Amino acid sequence: MDISACNLNIVPLRAEASHRSEMVSQVLFGEQFEILEEGSDFTKIKLSDTKYVGWIQNNQFGSLVLSGVKTDSIVDLGGANAISAAKTINLLHGTTVTGNSITIGQDTYIIEGAIRETNIGDFNKEFPKLIQHYKDTPYMWGGRSRYGIDCSGFSQLIYKHFGIALLRDAYQQAESGQSVDFLPEILPGDLAFFDNEAGKITHVGVMIDHETIIHAAGRVRIDKMDNQGIFNTELNRYTHNLRIVKRYF
Repeated sequence: MDISACNLNIVPLRAEASHRSEMVSQVLFGEQFEILEEGSDFTKIKLSDTKYVGWIQNNQFGSLVLSGVKTDSIVDLGGANAISAAKTINLLHGTTVTGNSITIGQDTYIIEGAIRETNIGDFNKEFPKLIQHYKDTPYMWGGRSRYGIDCSGFSQLIYKHFGIALLRDAYQQAESGQSVDFLPEILPGDLAFFDNEAGKITHVGVMIDHETIIHAAGRVRIDKMDNQGIFNTELNRYTHNLRIVKRYF
């Protein structure tokens, strides 16, 4: 099976093969995927890590060749660059780094910059940095970066910083982890999930403590949460109905 990868820092993954189609997610530089169907302008792909399926524009990826020492690392908050003879690509936080060099299409890139070996051991030190880095990031459906992010993209990125892989959508993330039955038992980093009137999980946020949550709703914001759900003081009302809290480490 041939594997391809994105050759730009971040690009849309669309529901259909059209620029007007909904952006269901985004693909970061070097993220690997399988080609499912080729079209004249767009190609249908399945991402290797999350198995997420969508359409990517044809000039935004190339065939992949990995070399160098394999690592379990990501681009850290300070950012990094992928440098080839022809171009330099600015890499965003959370971009997977699978080696010290990568060849996509005709270009071989050397990765330089702030690289983090993912681990959960420094959670207490790193979590406050992540809060400050992403606070007030604008909400964007399907977004996965500081330039625009959705609720499950945010929780996924926070966990990726510590080497824990989550699936893409909130309802998928809620299917794993261990339930936290009582709010006083919540620990920093637990995920809280919220449902709509039909009972479908549609929102997720990351707990800062047992009564404070950071989540993407309009922007990445910090709100209070209780047994009923998230209370927005700006609107003076509850905005999200609490369904369940899960723990992953």
